Amino acid sequence: MSASRREATVPVVLSGVGHDFPGAGVPNSYFEREHPHLGVDDGWIRRHTGVATRHWPEPGEHHVDLAERAAAMALKDAGIDVDEVELIVATTATARPRVNPTTATNRYMDLALPLQRRLGADRAFGFDVTGVACAGFLHASAIARGLIATLGIETALVVCAENPRPILSFAHRNAALFGGGAAAGVWRRAEGPSGLEMVVLDSDAEHFDAFDIDDDDKMVMKGKVIGRLGPGLLVDATRRALAGAGLTFADLDWIIPHQGNINMINEVCSLLALPPDRVLVNIDRRGNTSSVSVPGCLAENVHGGVIKRGDRILAMSVGRGFSWGAMIFRYGGEAAGRSAE
Repeated sequence: MSASRREATVPVVLSGVGHDFPGAGVPNSYFEREHPHLGVDDGWIRRHTGVATRHWPEPGEHHVDLAERAAAMALKDAGIDVDEVELIVATTATARPRVNPTTATNRYMDLALPLQRRLGADRAFGFDVTGVACAGFLHASAIARGLIATLGIETALVVCAENPRPILSFAHRNAALFGGGAAAGVWRRAEGPSGLEMVVLDSDAEHFDAFDIDDDDKMVMKGKVIGRLGPGLLVDATRRALAGAGLTFADLDWIIPHQGNINMINEVCSLLALPPDRVLVNIDRRGNTSSVSVPGCLAENVHGGVIKRGDRILAMSVGRGFSWGAMIFRYGGEAAGRSAE
């Protein structure tokens, strides 16, 4: 099943973004030192994943802590106060009831409502989008745009947060792939052309069991299946998004592929003949951060001064299910305060 949409009747703009990658980076040497049974070293991890470091929250820190910091940065970037937020759409692929809850005071796995309380966003209502993992930001943004139009609201906050450490199985080498973090985006009703120009979303349940949870509540991922099918799905969504928007790669300022694995990124770039100087990557420093992958890379490059307001971006991602998609959008409308790192 697939869905795509060009410009809706109500234009929106991504007016602010934020990110949070907690603590110091965990280097590949950690796996050599703490998990020698895996038989991996820095060279092996870099060759097979592209990851040099990743971030994991400190013990006692939860999804909502990361999400709060990313949301605060996004609101500041958008130049608005929290009481202007009317909708919160959150997503996470790593929260689990009891074994990896989103907060320290509750064993449940939802993120939007704990974040609403933490931010003091009393005017907002919120909910979570689940089951799409790495494609969460695309799905949540499409939903936010739809509700801005349907409910007549002005401002929606989309937040992604991941804390994989408690559910990683260190019996498998792919534990070295995953990192934690959070990212947020503020979508606002706009005047003039919409900043969200095209969305393509798709799913195919044939391989839904490529992702699972074992008897110890640890994540199980069939990496070979994902590596075999993922690049083709991303290429398909990208081509459909460009065709639907009537654009070519020459019309894009930046391309953000799903930061799932450097070999997958390289294959997608080769299949699409993407210009290397316009492809943004952070997997080497952050690892695969699932739903945070695309918005985290976006926000880092905004606050690092690479992406400018008005730039047109194509983002693509593939997640559990498979669920995948691509989105063409512009970052920013009117200039607002931007906090550089």
